[in-house]
Amino acid sequence: MLAVAVRPNTPKMAELIDRLRALPFFEALDDSTTKEIADRGLWFSLAGGWELFAQGGNSQTLFFLLSGRLIVVRSGAAGETVLGYVRSGEPVGEMSLLSGEPHSASVYALRDSEMLALPRADYEEILEKSPDLAVALARAVLGRARHPTASFQQTAPRVFALIGTSPAIDIDARAKLLAREASRYGVKVRAITEAEEETCYVGFEQLESGLDIVLLAAKVGYSSWYQFVLRHADRFFVLARRDARPPRPFPLSPAESSPARRFRLVDLIVVEEGLKTTPVAEWARAVEANRIFHWRSDASLGALARVVAGKSVGLVLSGGGARAYAHLGVIRAMRERGVPIDFIGGASMGAVVGACYAMGWSDAEIESRIRDGFVASNPLGDHVLPVVALTRGGLVEERLRRHFGDALIEDLQTPFFCVSSDLVSGGARVDTLGVLRHSLRASVSLPGILPPVVDGQSLLVDGAVVDNFPTDYMRQVHRGLTIGVDVAARGTIRASDFADPPNFFQWIVRNGFRSPPPIVALLMRAATAREEKMEHAHPADILITPTIEGVDLRDWKRFEPAVAAGYAAARAALEERWDALAPIVEAAKGEDG
Repeated sequence: MLAVAVRPNTPKMAELIDRLRALPFFEALDDSTTKEIADRGLWFSLAGGWELFAQGGNSQTLFFLLSGRLIVVRSGAAGETVLGYVRSGEPVGEMSLLSGEPHSASVYALRDSEMLALPRADYEEILEKSPDLAVALARAVLGRARHPTASFQQTAPRVFALIGTSPAIDIDARAKLLAREASRYGVKVRAITEAEEETCYVGFEQLESGLDIVLLAAKVGYSSWYQFVLRHADRFFVLARRDARPPRPFPLSPAESSPARRFRLVDLIVVEEGLKTTPVAEWARAVEANRIFHWRSDASLGALARVVAGKSVGLVLSGGGARAYAHLGVIRAMRERGVPIDFIGGASMGAVVGACYAMGWSDAEIESRIRDGFVASNPLGDHVLPVVALTRGGLVEERLRRHFGDALIEDLQTPFFCVSSDLVSGGARVDTLGVLRHSLRASVSLPGILPPVVDGQSLLVDGAVVDNFPTDYMRQVHRGLTIGVDVAARGTIRASDFADPPNFFQWIVRNGFRSPPPIVALLMRAATAREEKMEHAHPADILITPTIEGVDLRDWKRFEPAVAAGYAAARAALEERWDALAPIVEAAKGEDG
């Protein structure tokens, strides 16, 4: 813990008590309980990026977050998982203290935070005299248990660092422009530049409390202002030009040894000016970007404004073979209603349709390309006697090359991610960089149907095997509204096809080589059945599950019914939740105007 704890003196005590009374948790406590907590507590600052306590450690202290932002992370066999965030006024470590068990997760400060620590002995003495503290803690524990994902919604970033990486980028002007556009969404936002730094060094908490969003504009470097911005930001926007190279290591935390550095959320914004001499991927790797935006036009500004205001829209598209045609209907319905799509991704065929949107194609062009690639002839028609798969995979590769060429994920019009499954590690792989068609080829490689993709030490197969509906990843990096479309939840396979199956040669005589045999549907369904029953830690805010009757996973010719089902389901879902969408749509229209 990087902190210095002190007991407040008399003048500071009055200030501390006033601050505690203003916090939601303390509203349920009487004045004497609040005063005793303030009197016994240790008031300290925890530097941004440093650990409050570690998973597995003994619990000896109850903490209260007075200001700042904390992140809760659990380590397991599959790696580290972000469980949520702690906002100002909430208790921290209470579950371990009440149960007497070690901490079940680690907690870090994402930015400079003020804490109040109440040692176990003091906590127990106050608890004996003040049952209202026990009630308040019980409510906090129950609230988190009943609504485990609420912290992702309630602790959206409030302080953004806008970092200019080149003298040619007028970061102050762009910050003010972004603040103006974000205010369209009904949030109180202010851009603060280095010229105003003196107003921030003393009283930043008070300044922040009067606003919904603060944009701190700074040029990369080692000035005191830049260090202040790094310590106080919840999220980072790094603005870069293609005619410049990134410094390495890129200074994005006050100390490179910060244990929470890997959990910060960074968006790279490529300013489309100058010669394109530096690959976007070089910048993305240097700043460890979660997403990549391109500031090309007013439309780009609108998407960034929604991100800042917490009003951006993310779309997740599940895999589902031919049933994924329904995603085209969903996208058409969203465009008709004016619902923006600011971040898109998916698995398997959902990733393919999502990539079409991210390319910037119109509905008509998406339909034309999907028809050419999958409807005109069976994409799984190059059957072979199986060694590693039932098909060669050549038809799929040729079609992906024909339509996506050598497009790079990092150059797409809309930020995009593609999920595949690594059989070596047993986990999901999320691609946000690289040649688009290569990632799509891995994402659609259902085991036994298409040959797997070998990438170094990874053996990649269909994203559906590990995560067919990747809303969890979307919610980890996206703090707006998430719309999810799941086309594989039901009605994907017919039991009658397997009641009295013909042998291979009988099937060929009856159906020819163009129609895939039932084993294809069996393998496709087997890859997704288990994952679909798993609960997602971060489900979609708006879930669309089209009823696609008469279309199974291998019905590549059944294009129109699937699209129509997706369109109808999306229209109904959007109408049902229009109260949440209308303000976003209206503000987006205002930007266009």
